[in-house]
Amino acid sequence: MRKCCFIIPYFGKFPNYFPLFLKSCSFNKKFNWLLITNNNKNYDYPENFRVVRMSFDDLRILIQSKFDFEISLNSPYKLCDYKPAYGYLFEEYINEYSFWGHCDVDVLMGNLEKFLTDELLDSYDKIFCLGHMVLYKNSFENNRVFKSVYRNSLLYKKVFTSDKICWFDEEWKDEYNINQIFKDQSKKVYEKDLSLNFSIYKSYFLKVTYDKNNENADKHGYVTENYKDCICLWDHGDIKRFYINNNKLVCEEYAYIHLQKRRMFFRSSVIKYNRIRIAPNYFFSFRIKEINISNFYTIRKRYFNLQYWDININPKIKRFLEKI
Repeated sequence: MRKCCFIIPYFGKFPNYFPLFLKSCSFNKKFNWLLITNNNKNYDYPENFRVVRMSFDDLRILIQSKFDFEISLNSPYKLCDYKPAYGYLFEEYINEYSFWGHCDVDVLMGNLEKFLTDELLDSYDKIFCLGHMVLYKNSFENNRVFKSVYRNSLLYKKVFTSDKICWFDEEWKDEYNINQIFKDQSKKVYEKDLSLNFSIYKSYFLKVTYDKNNENADKHGYVTENYKDCICLWDHGDIKRFYINNNKLVCEEYAYIHLQKRRMFFRSSVIKYNRIRIAPNYFFSFRIKEINISNFYTIRKRYFNLQYWDININPKIKRFLEKI
């Protein structure tokens, strides 16, 4: 069987750097994506993408047909609460896969095979617990765990009939989520955060990691790292972060980078490169052969923080940036 299919129902306009997301997915040839969308823009979809055109109303009708109670699904954003049910809702699309998952499109994928190894996949029923990426073992039973009784109630019914966003898909606000249901059912859950995830409250890159057992974690389970000057790259399919620690250059790799809510400056010419610098609010080609201690801080300073500028920046500045 193939390893995994990520299921993404998405309606409306994609992030401006969606082509980079597609490119990062294309390097993960042993993983596939199923995109269900009403977006008709002619993107260069890679071979491991299957695109199903569907209106949001048609999707709502499809989902309603799977349940014997009236669901609440008034906007695409509410689909976040339905993510744990995708293996059940779209079962006919994933028969050939040993795992299915869901992921956001405001990410760039690293080398997933380095992290989602056969050994890891064989050992767990559910992998990860954050909404931007989760994987589930693809079996009839596992795809219906979301329907299990939890704390003397059918939580999924409460969630699927509520007009509010309940964060059913991830560990965040409370213990009423799919991760807790899996653990309550004695399922094997892998919770380590392997993402390069940054705070949404800072214009610069400040890494946050989900680790609820850490004594320094906040009330939602996140640990905020002390600020580090860093250089982030998408490098031939790898997500890398470089920084200096005790006068030594450190290079870390991650499964993916999450750019939630960031307004990123993106020019289409970048897509042709296989080494791309990821600054806090824009992407550009990276042509320096090697990062070392002697050139680190020179490279690190070569970006402009435009996070709070209008995305349609002055054409003169845009032309200058294109020369970097």
